[in-house]
Amino acid sequence: MSDSSLVFASRLWLYFCLAFWSYILNRPLGGQRLRIKRLSPSAAYAIRYGGALYNKSYSFTYTASSITWQLHLPRRDDPRWLTLTVNDVLYTSSTGDISTSKLEIIVWFFPVLFRFTSGPWAHVTIDGLRIKVHKSTATPYWIQQLRENIVGTFLTGEFLRADVFRTAIRFAGFSEHEKDKPAAYTDPKAKLDPEEPMSSDEDEQCGCCSPASRTKSNGYARYTHQEEADALARADENKTGPLRSADDDELRFSVVARGVHINNKEGRIYTFGRIDSQMRRNWAEDRGSFAMVAEECRWVHVHFPFERVAPRAWLTQLVSSLWHFPIDLVRTFNNPVSSVNLYVTRVDVTFDSFRLRDAELVRQGFSLIREKAITSKIDWSDVFFDALIDAFATRPAPPVRLHKPDKLRE
Repeated sequence: MSDSSLVFASRLWLYFCLAFWSYILNRPLGGQRLRIKRLSPSAAYAIRYGGALYNKSYSFTYTASSITWQLHLPRRDDPRWLTLTVNDVLYTSSTGDISTSKLEIIVWFFPVLFRFTSGPWAHVTIDGLRIKVHKSTATPYWIQQLRENIVGTFLTGEFLRADVFRTAIRFAGFSEHEKDKPAAYTDPKAKLDPEEPMSSDEDEQCGCCSPASRTKSNGYARYTHQEEADALARADENKTGPLRSADDDELRFSVVARGVHINNKEGRIYTFGRIDSQMRRNWAEDRGSFAMVAEECRWVHVHFPFERVAPRAWLTQLVSSLWHFPIDLVRTFNNPVSSVNLYVTRVDVTFDSFRLRDAELVRQGFSLIREKAITSKIDWSDVFFDALIDAFATRPAPPVRLHKPDKLRE
């Protein structure tokens, strides 16, 4: 066991003891306070736990409407022995807020032996996870680790499937404003009422737009060149204009993905049913933000290729499970997430204040490029300056051939 794990376990045990005795004595101890409105042998209701850490520089409050636990008799078709359910979770702190409507933890009994998982001892289901970080410069540690793992998987993992994956960059002023739309603009979704009187203009109308040339379809008016007008209107929506002084100096970077499966080559498969994210940066007001919505997210441990060659017999697997049980305990103690399969129905992540330099994609992207350059023995500084010199240097004029007159040749 590492020293950091022992220190973390000792602190966790200290906070647990302080919270327990604060509940028994009904008073705060060591900056920790636990309140439970009603407690039964199988559930606890109206839980509230608050405290302060790091010399009271970090304060937090945890609330939940109920926590229920239920023991089971493991069976071959369902080897669970404990189910823990937490409802209406809200965690607020000085760096960010986290909430979820339901959290369910299922603990298995020798799951590899009963062929339920490839190693994890627990399955965690989170319904409606919402994460709000106040500043990217003060991101909570576990959220930072989550960002590093996901971005690292996207950059270095193996894409097994990606139904849709698009990126877009948009600058302020490149999209047209409502007041700049031409007077003849027609929304293709708009429907004209045939009973509504036509407005009379002083200018003469064209023959195709006269009321006599209108055709009625399903009670709506349609002109002979309506298809042309619809096409022009749709093109008009995407019309771009020059950047004006009244526009904000803003950048928007968006990523859209559907049906993404990634193998991180460490025995884990990342699955995302839907991802919509956008980063915005406003240099005029010196502020930025980030938002992401993801649905049907799974983080599942799978067998390595050598483990899928030939399945083990039941007796052999039983001996192997008993032999590796102490090793799994130590691994779970050092890294609890390694023994968990995770499923999140929907996650909403928001950064109120986000800097471009804090983007994990930028950090790991440049680190990966630098690593590839070193391993390939490429000096990117020389390549960069050579490209600049080649782009801006004055090219020599082609040689001019002088032709002698015929008289001089004679």
